[in-house]
Amino acid sequence: MTQQHLNERDHDLLFGEDALEPGDAVVHLEHGLARYDGHMSCDLGDTDQILTTFEYRDGGKLMLPAIEGQDFWRFGAPADDLTLDRLKSGDWLKRRDEMIAELRESADHMIEMGRARRAHAATPLVPDAKAYAAFADAFAHEPTDDQDRAITTVLDDLALDTPMDRLLVGDVGFGKTEIALRAAATAALSGHQVIIAAPTTVLARQHFNSFHARFAQLGIAVAELSRLTPTDDYDATLTGLQDGSIKVVVGTQSLLDDHIAFKNLSLVIIDEEQKFGEEQKDQLHHLVPGLHVLSMTATPIPRSLAAAEVGLVDVSVVATAPKSRKPVQTRLGGLDHDDMLQAIDTEVARDGQCYIVCPRVSDVEELEALLRKRGVSFTFATAHGQMADDDMAQAMLTFMEGEVDVLLSTSIIESGLDNGRANTMVVWHADRFGLSQLHQLRGRIGRSKLPAHMLLLTGVERDSGSEAATRLTAFCEMSEIGAGFRIARKDRDIRGFGKLDGTDQSGQMSRLGIGLYRHILKNHINGRAH
Repeated sequence: MTQQHLNERDHDLLFGEDALEPGDAVVHLEHGLARYDGHMSCDLGDTDQILTTFEYRDGGKLMLPAIEGQDFWRFGAPADDLTLDRLKSGDWLKRRDEMIAELRESADHMIEMGRARRAHAATPLVPDAKAYAAFADAFAHEPTDDQDRAITTVLDDLALDTPMDRLLVGDVGFGKTEIALRAAATAALSGHQVIIAAPTTVLARQHFNSFHARFAQLGIAVAELSRLTPTDDYDATLTGLQDGSIKVVVGTQSLLDDHIAFKNLSLVIIDEEQKFGEEQKDQLHHLVPGLHVLSMTATPIPRSLAAAEVGLVDVSVVATAPKSRKPVQTRLGGLDHDDMLQAIDTEVARDGQCYIVCPRVSDVEELEALLRKRGVSFTFATAHGQMADDDMAQAMLTFMEGEVDVLLSTSIIESGLDNGRANTMVVWHADRFGLSQLHQLRGRIGRSKLPAHMLLLTGVERDSGSEAATRLTAFCEMSEIGAGFRIARKDRDIRGFGKLDGTDQSGQMSRLGIGLYRHILKNHINGRAH
């Protein structure tokens, strides 16, 4: 069991909660889902007592003394969208006990998987100091303080004979990839193999290009395994992994194929870990006994946070922006084609590239027809999930390689694309995206020294008071560098849960609420693990 030593800033970023306000949804351990009505003073003659008040279905009211450690938590979804419980009906207690049993079973699985990993010794990875220094010096930027701390911690982990299991949390564009590169170099320069797993073929290709460029100076082979890999290259890579001549391989879930064998795999790096299902992550953790694992995310799922909170995994936070990173100028507008085209023309005129992002395939097709009808001067490619996988990946790569000016797509571009020439993004029907999703999209631009612009186009009136207007206004106001943690909290409270990951925890959490979910999971893990 690992003991966490997070500083106050990092602990608040990961586990902090916004203060409850009247009208928020809460869940009480004994009484169920309610609307929090705040506090009231009750005159008891000699003294006044402060009571916490709750409203239940059919006008039920509950008043409890306002004391520390009360058994209620923020639910994490809008109260108006929920069916509140009835006081003293008994339905809540039955549902609660069923959900707690399910959740404890999930927690037991997490604990047993961790124990199984720790039962095997890891290979200490200590690279040649001179070669590692040359690799680190090739980084074109000055590492931030948070990057330096994370790199030092990861290298310290890798030097031990205990398997590393570390979660690296960092806002979009804050340099998680460089930390992954240093970890991979540590393994490769120690004579061992490393996997970099990405959730999409396009992100895998981007990582392959980055890792290949950095490792070329060391003469270390980097290979790629995904649907984009030609058959001859694929077969050669399998041979190289088996005989150990290939030290670094980047790929998708294809890396889990049974016919892939490694000579001396010692490190797995999982990027965008929240995009992988729990079964896939378990497989990656157990490819060989005693494996070091580094998982990376900008938006950690509550299950991962709960594991980090009780020390089942270690956690590092990268919350300091690179000096070159500047806020993206974000503004709201109506569904105006001319406004969209003006923004694109302005960007292309300065030799830049643009994204147009739509919520639905039908919107992509509608705008594609418009662009062709208008006879626009810029070139563009389209990408969406109904295309053949290879065609979609090729369209995105065409944009990444600068062959077209504009990529018109659905939100499939939100995962990890890094294109320094793309500094303008237009989001069509922006009201149909969540805050966290918009933040991920915004992270795709502003990766150069040029000012970046995000234009949110919507048919929703800004002053309408609707949930969508509230969400978009909040997003524009939270445009400072590193706003991702605040945005994730706000999104949860405005929109609720949505799809949290590939397991049944989404169902458990949507019925228990995030606060009670974490409380039960944390208490059970603590009780079992210590």
